[in-house]
Amino acid sequence: MRLATKNQEEIPADPDDPQAALTESFKRLDQVLKSLPKEKVEKARQEVEEMMKGDLSWLDILHAPPEKLWQMADLGYNHFKIGKYDKSEIVFKGLTVIDPDNYYFHQMLGATYQRQEKLPESVVEYAIALDLNQNDTVSLANRGEVYFKLGLYDLAEKDFDKAIGLDAKGEDRWANRARMLKNQVSMVRKKGPAAKAK
Repeated sequence: MRLATKNQEEIPADPDDPQAALTESFKRLDQVLKSLPKEKVEKARQEVEEMMKGDLSWLDILHAPPEKLWQMADLGYNHFKIGKYDKSEIVFKGLTVIDPDNYYFHQMLGATYQRQEKLPESVVEYAIALDLNQNDTVSLANRGEVYFKLGLYDLAEKDFDKAIGLDAKGEDRWANRARMLKNQVSMVRKKGPAAKAK
């Protein structure tokens, strides 16, 4: 995954080193939160917790400032990282309604669905993220992985090729992941129809 700041600046995460990715993400989040007044941050946290408990509705948050939306996204991301996918889904579903033009929210909802094995839903969310940001190597690699898992090898390779094409220097971790997955597709194809994606 990637964590984006309120200005949509992204922090790539290393799929092979989740701890480093998490550390990187939290450093950026700390920078953003430190720039906000303490009272605002605390009030927003309380409101997000109230919403998660059901004491505050999404309608109450509809006109929330961007900082509050990013705090909610952080909460959803934290739920995602510790495997509380049902809570992550609630947060990112709400955020995609409040800010439907934010590709990161769709990307994270797609990732949440993917972890829950809701594969058709994840494909839809990744497609929306990619409509909003065609250079989103995270969504390309993840959607390609879903296609691979479903045995849709041509579609998987197409997504992997797009991700790889966005990274001529081989520096993007998600494009590199796409390269690795593309090699796996090739190996499965060579083994024949009896082979399945892991």
